[in-house]
Amino acid sequence: MKTKKLLLLATSLFLMGSQVVSSQSKTGDLPVFDFSKDYPQKKVRLQEIADIEYVPLETTDDILLGGSSSLSAVTDKYILVHESRLGDIFVFDRKTGKLYSQFNHTGSSGMEYSWIKNGTILDEKAGEIYVCSQYIQVYSLKGEYKRTLKINGTENGMKILNFDDESLLIYDDVVLQPGREKETKKDPYRLVSKKDGSLISVLDIHFSKRYSNAIVQKDGNMYRPFKFYYLHNMHYGSDLMIMDISSDTLYQLSANRELVPVLTRKPSIHASEPRNIWTPFLTTDKFIQFGTLLLDFNSKGGKIPTFMYDFKTGEISKLSILDAEFAIKPYGLGEWEVGSTPSIAKNMAAEMIQASSMIEAYQKKRLVGNGNEVAKKLVEDDNPVVRILKFK
Repeated sequence: MKTKKLLLLATSLFLMGSQVVSSQSKTGDLPVFDFSKDYPQKKVRLQEIADIEYVPLETTDDILLGGSSSLSAVTDKYILVHESRLGDIFVFDRKTGKLYSQFNHTGSSGMEYSWIKNGTILDEKAGEIYVCSQYIQVYSLKGEYKRTLKINGTENGMKILNFDDESLLIYDDVVLQPGREKETKKDPYRLVSKKDGSLISVLDIHFSKRYSNAIVQKDGNMYRPFKFYYLHNMHYGSDLMIMDISSDTLYQLSANRELVPVLTRKPSIHASEPRNIWTPFLTTDKFIQFGTLLLDFNSKGGKIPTFMYDFKTGEISKLSILDAEFAIKPYGLGEWEVGSTPSIAKNMAAEMIQASSMIEAYQKKRLVGNGNEVAKKLVEDDNPVVRILKFK
């Protein structure tokens, strides 16, 4: 079944004074993923479908990454890493891994942040870093304060993603707090200005009913969420892939602000309880990799089945990507799982590998690319190495 890539025009409709990014395609023409179907198994080796490059991050007594450090972005010039709780932000040189800048502006003034709740965003072209906490604080690459976007990032499980030179994508999650459920938005995706946080447009993805990956549990006099952690919005270079829990359609938001349906599902997300949801892992020009998850809050979790939709052939298969460098099991290769999801160019992915794992792989002669050259200079306590995958 071939994918019909329909060009969708952004209409001139306005909502609350702002343009609506509209989808006008019929989802009946789309390829269908059937949750009940037993798809054929496909195994591929990571090192055969991707070229691999390693960038060691500089380590000194003053440049030490904590255990909860996250890889946020990899651009042509820089690598951005942040530590959520402590508030540390590191900018490294993309080619050498040497530190370019480091800052921490935790505090309570209007120019500071309490902690990094919703991650960081690197705008290389503008030379700016967005720190997403209670509000969005904008700094230069060296950490000088520039402005504050008055968007409350602690509300409603908000997610914030970089989109283009002018805008950020804001996703408002389901409101779970007892008594506030009616505040849940039916149109949760919007683009806001990087300049002042004002509304630019609303994506035409409307949900008559929304579902959540969390439930509220009572703990004494307090309520706390119990949730499944998974992805539903992901970078694909300058585009974004939107695979929402409440939607039967996977959308691609392109760089020119066209909202393109890519894949649909059956049965509908509305058809059963507990709900079988999907989550995007990786998109390249050749395929999209995604997983499925039964949203059963009484379960203990487990391995997420992974699938691949091939854009050229239209085929769907159950996918195992085998890693010959690190995911090694006693009897053969182990599966590679997408660890972090940094903002990066199309057909690329990146993740942090601990120095100890690099050293072990080097000793067992598993590394490819420039891995051996990097690993032989490492010691156990060094900062992680960034592995960059360039899919062929």
